[in-house]
Amino acid sequence: MLCFVRRVPRPTGVFVWTAGAVAMHAVVPFELSRLGDRAGRPGRRPLVMRGAGLVTVAAGAGLMAWALAAHYQAAPRGWALESGLTPQYLLRRGPYRLCRNPMYAGEAVVWLGWALFYGRPAVWTGLAIECAAFAGIVRWEEQRLLGRFGGGYRAYLAEVPRWMPRTPSAGKDLPPVHRPAAPHPG
Repeated sequence: MLCFVRRVPRPTGVFVWTAGAVAMHAVVPFELSRLGDRAGRPGRRPLVMRGAGLVTVAAGAGLMAWALAAHYQAAPRGWALESGLTPQYLLRRGPYRLCRNPMYAGEAVVWLGWALFYGRPAVWTGLAIECAAFAGIVRWEEQRLLGRFGGGYRAYLAEVPRWMPRTPSAGKDLPPVHRPAAPHPG
């Protein structure tokens, strides 16, 4: 039996993802920052904190964009509508070769940046809630991915850390040095 899968075209998927990311990771922190007596005005924050916050937001957004670009390349025909949160492919390139959840990590970094920028308890609370939610979501997703990809995903779990890239041990991960053999005296 021939089965046709409806797909979201890649440009549409990128547009929808970008609009959702801006709403969730820029508008929501701004609205939370307006709670309380300083109504969204970061002006009383030290300039260094506001600058550090914006740099952190940019770093997190860059990581999110890199992860989306990896998905964009892996889904040349677009994203299947019925796939839910579990992709039809096991992605091991781009930021996914460094950590298993770069999209979630980028989102948390963006929220950290806004928390530094605004310095409001409601934004810090939003960051804490988001991180707690990610911990549960990731465990659920890993079970689904194990079911879909089996041993390939199990190997990926063993090789790639969940959140932070591993730092190479002193010399452990360096390739061996190949030196030409000395000419034989003869």
